[in-house]
Amino acid sequence: MAIESIRFSVIIGAYQTAAWYFKESLESAKALEWRNMEIQVLDACPEAGLGNITRSVMKDDYRLKYVKLRPKNSLADVWNEGIRRAQGDYLIFVGLTDKLNTMILKYLSDFIGEHPECDIIYTDHDEIKDACRMNPYFLPDFNKELLLGQNYIGDTFIVKRDSIRRLGLFRKELSFAFAYDFFIRAMQRKARFGHIAALLWHNVAPDSPVNDELLSLRDRSIREHMTVVSAYLNENGIRGKVERTKNDSWSVRYDGSDYRSHMSSVLLIKDKGVHVTTRNAAEKLYGYVSQPDIAVAGGKFISGLSVNNCGYIYDQEGITYPACRGENPLSPGLYGRIRTASDVSMVDFSFCMVDASFFKKCGGFDKRLRGNDMILDLCLKARAGGLRVVYVPKVTAHRSRTDEGGDENSRSVLREKWKRTITAGDPFYNRNLPAGIKNYYL
Repeated sequence: MAIESIRFSVIIGAYQTAAWYFKESLESAKALEWRNMEIQVLDACPEAGLGNITRSVMKDDYRLKYVKLRPKNSLADVWNEGIRRAQGDYLIFVGLTDKLNTMILKYLSDFIGEHPECDIIYTDHDEIKDACRMNPYFLPDFNKELLLGQNYIGDTFIVKRDSIRRLGLFRKELSFAFAYDFFIRAMQRKARFGHIAALLWHNVAPDSPVNDELLSLRDRSIREHMTVVSAYLNENGIRGKVERTKNDSWSVRYDGSDYRSHMSSVLLIKDKGVHVTTRNAAEKLYGYVSQPDIAVAGGKFISGLSVNNCGYIYDQEGITYPACRGENPLSPGLYGRIRTASDVSMVDFSFCMVDASFFKKCGGFDKRLRGNDMILDLCLKARAGGLRVVYVPKVTAHRSRTDEGGDENSRSVLREKWKRTITAGDPFYNRNLPAGIKNYYL
């Protein structure tokens, strides 16, 4: 698709919107230097005076499509109206307190040219507070398990217009979790997610103090997100329970209590010198591996008083690095990386669980490989077969030393087998973060 032929629709919905945030979003849309686009402003705030603000900011900009709507029940209802009116090939939904980076359409057009198959596209983002940019969120490529524990994508994202019919509209019954619900439904319907590793939108952080009303809204939002995940588990026959966490979030506790009745269906691997401190650790791992799309699950390793690893990442040479090594085990880690379950490229095989049928079908370990090369190879086989490898933070093991082994001959074999995959980089680690031992640091 030629770049000039891509038409974008920026959708700015106003529902119980503060005028200042609205103006920030609108000004960021006007600053986009792209001719073949429209800026859909859908005003469902009858008494906020947003029409005057729109006229003042946009003036005679031909790209503006301003519509005064009758009162709506939710922002989802407003965005659905935007979908019905939009003429663009790709729709850019802008969160209520978000603003767009001036380079977003350039990055988008380049990405779409290389990945026209993507239904939903999201980008990295940061925060703006007191006119200063801070707290960059460098995200992974699509990560199913992480998404089930948080809306890491955010409220500003892009959807291919032709995909809306298959994915459906936003659920107007939801006040807070309608975007999150859309992502979960899209995931179920095998939508293709694309990720651009660049800070292309900004959340304007509020400068008002936290009060009882804000805490109440946050509580309602979390409970609504938990309801969405519970519905997903029920609809897909996944045995599990969504639990509220101490850090104002949620997590899924999968039911692996029947592990002993299915021990022959999995391989439980445990090295000498490893001490597992988590009660019923095998059952917890089985809660993941019993799911049909998960091949391998492993936990968090502690050495002494610090994290040894939370799974592994690999660089473009195929060298593996322990995620979050040296951090405080009680710390959440960058973006909650230490305490949040997520898809990873490789777990620590000193204590983990592998689906036995997958292990047999893929031929098991490659005897030409050594140490982490051998383990990474098995995990890459799982991914190539459409299966997942999951880090489980609620399973903790201790050991006093690490022997990751491997040699140059082994590394050469691994690179030859997985050249294209390895050189593309670890999909679960953002290229803007440092590679090497000090990973997940800003």
